Amino acid sequence: MKSINQLRFQLLGWVLFVFSALFFITSSIRAGDLVGLIGGLLFLFACFVFLIPLVSAMRSSTISDDRQ
Repeated sequence: MKSINQLRFQLLGWVLFVFSALFFITSSIRAGDLVGLIGGLLFLFACFVFLIPLVSAMRSSTISDDRQ
């Protein structure tokens, strides 16, 4: 099982990806680029899909650490 520090670094990486997606979406809106906007939204959605199991693993790791 991964340590809580490894999970935290992964979470930080995914949060940075989310911010990148938000800037990409903002840039696409300002440029009027519909294809870029759709791509940015899909990228943002994919980031959240990857974040869900990571946050779940962090919660279960934290719970198991507290029990020991």
